[in-house]
Amino acid sequence: MFNTIYQPEVIQCLLEQEQRFGESYLGGKNRIALFDLDNTLIVGDIGEAVFAQLLIDGFPLPLTWKEYQRLRKEDPGFAYVEAVRAMEGITFEHIIRVSKHILQSDDQFLICEGEHVCLPKPNLLMQEIIRLLRDWYYSIFIVSSSNDISAKIAGSVLFDIPINNITGIKPMVIGKKFTRKVLEPIPVGIRKIAQYRLMSGDRMSMIVAANSELDLPLLHLCDPDGIVIVVGENQGLYENAKKELSLTIHLHHIPSDPSSLLQQQHRVA
Repeated sequence: MFNTIYQPEVIQCLLEQEQRFGESYLGGKNRIALFDLDNTLIVGDIGEAVFAQLLIDGFPLPLTWKEYQRLRKEDPGFAYVEAVRAMEGITFEHIIRVSKHILQSDDQFLICEGEHVCLPKPNLLMQEIIRLLRDWYYSIFIVSSSNDISAKIAGSVLFDIPINNITGIKPMVIGKKFTRKVLEPIPVGIRKIAQYRLMSGDRMSMIVAANSELDLPLLHLCDPDGIVIVVGENQGLYENAKKELSLTIHLHHIPSDPSSLLQQQHRVA
């Protein structure tokens, strides 16, 4: 729990919202929260870290790390899908093992093809927000552009969110092995909305958080009385959210890695 010396504005806003609607279950509104995963709930990208680890382990993937980085600069959504397609032939169980190994590692990064790859860690401020929402009996959903298995493991292990409430890019699995075919809807950009609706229906969310301009459509799923959290240094996403979202929505912009600040000024229970 945050101490009384330092309480981020977004936490104060959450507490005020709960006090305003609380006992009436948000005054008839949906007690739902919707989050992106990579560089939002976590510092780093679980899908990228798994992809890098497979390359380091010597799997003959048809996409090098540097090729992936080039694609990511040109078209991030396409790059995320290609990283999943490149895992063709790898077993479901192996992806589980690699994902858990990465999340349990005390290291801060991998070195893949001479480049540093961040090992994902929970964003401590977002972890506290999730804890509060669980205490308030929210249904919490994660829609990620990482591979579905790694996203499910990260969301469940780090934030105790049910795996049925977590979705990522789903490869078709045949004989317990990934194939190059990915299943629709592919949760990238506006298509994240379709994946969210498969899990929750057409209900609006009282809390929505993301970090990428690709996720701007996701922010439009926020209830007019809700809270939107832009994570990271993406000023473009923040400015577009200010322009496009209802003026009644509480919009917050927080750092992508608040760990040093939080470690100095608050404790997490």
